[in-house]
Amino acid sequence: MGAPETHPYFRLVMPMLRLPASDAEFDTALRLAERGVGGFCIFGGDTATLPGLIGRLQAAAPHRLLIASDLERGAGQQIAGLSIHPPPAALGPDAAEIAGARTAVEARRMGITMAFAPVCDVGSESLNPIIQARAFLEPAMSAPRFVVGARAQGLRTCAKHFPGHGATHVDSHSGLPRVDAPLSIWAERDLPPFAAAIAAGVDAVMTAHLAAPALTGDENLPATLSHRVMTGLLRDEMGFRGLTVTDALLMEGVRGGRTEGEAAALALAAGCDVQLCPEDVEGVLAAVVDAGTDVSLERMMAASVPLRDPLEKAAAHSLRTRGEFPLAQGDHPLRIWSLAGKGAEMAVNAGLAYEERDFDGKLVSEGAGCGLAQPTIAILRPDCAWGGDMVLPDAVRAAAGEAHTVLLFGPSILLEDLHPEAVLVAPGQDPMTLRAAAECAFGRG
Repeated sequence: MGAPETHPYFRLVMPMLRLPASDAEFDTALRLAERGVGGFCIFGGDTATLPGLIGRLQAAAPHRLLIASDLERGAGQQIAGLSIHPPPAALGPDAAEIAGARTAVEARRMGITMAFAPVCDVGSESLNPIIQARAFLEPAMSAPRFVVGARAQGLRTCAKHFPGHGATHVDSHSGLPRVDAPLSIWAERDLPPFAAAIAAGVDAVMTAHLAAPALTGDENLPATLSHRVMTGLLRDEMGFRGLTVTDALLMEGVRGGRTEGEAAALALAAGCDVQLCPEDVEGVLAAVVDAGTDVSLERMMAASVPLRDPLEKAAAHSLRTRGEFPLAQGDHPLRIWSLAGKGAEMAVNAGLAYEERDFDGKLVSEGAGCGLAQPTIAILRPDCAWGGDMVLPDAVRAAAGEAHTVLLFGPSILLEDLHPEAVLVAPGQDPMTLRAAAECAFGRG
């Protein structure tokens, strides 16, 4: 029996999206977003088009999407035009924290909300075909520092590949690796980086498609499908309460003669919340309808909410400004524009309390001038899907040109030919930073 049109447990599936994508491929992703998948794992993209594409996916979805990407070496590992860092093996603890913070700032500007990083595997096997320089030189010290740096700038993190992929001789993409180390060696060698990352607040843990008989009690069962590992060890013994994510279901290490739907059902029963990157998306959607749980759904919903407190604390340090902020204390009108021209009018007072009221957005959507009174802060949000080419609509451009101050959640190039008295470029593209940015602006008055 195939998958239904939609189901709440579809949120436990994260398909992959490889960029650049054909129109047909992106239409498929849009359709999956509409049906309620939990998010996407992004491979590729560039700074000019990725925010708009993510915005279109979010606009199509019935809930907030979790947008993740493999960013072990910085946001530029996937997104052309952003920073590529040295491999983790070259980074000490201090550098790892800086790398986490820089990755976060760049990734969130693109609309990515989780990094599938840091790698917590210990590089104990020189012939390992898959980990090698992806592992930190001092993983128990550097991996948690990456978590701290990234989360401080509002990016969620995911420790991988539990219970440890560093001692393998086989690539789990093509077969089932095997770790024959006894429990005592695993506890001394492989456990500490994961425990340290959990203590540092890592949001998710990704599984390893490998056999570890000392942990699973089974010679051929992948750890991903082991209740003893994913629930008994990770949750009951180590106390992890966050999201668990399978490594990609398209990999042979977890399939081993199973369909991806069968593997997903077993992974859910073992305690894995999110089923990542299946090729047979329909088969996995059908599986989660029967095997999904409300507990996993609650964890996915929690992980999909952007990190508010760290962003608010970091905003004042991350905002780039042009000009001064001579706004007087008192009430000032604020407006938010989206692709549909809908938004809200807010009144911000000296105490920075604000109320939101619906207003008619037709003036924006139809291109008429808004007649904004000075001083005004215009809040522009290209994450609301103005289009994949990120072109500023004429009406929004006109309104921004009339504003005294522009708060921009998106690429600063959008305003390169506009000349408001002050511009704030906010980290990320989420409206949660509105309050922190307003504090920054009014605090300079």
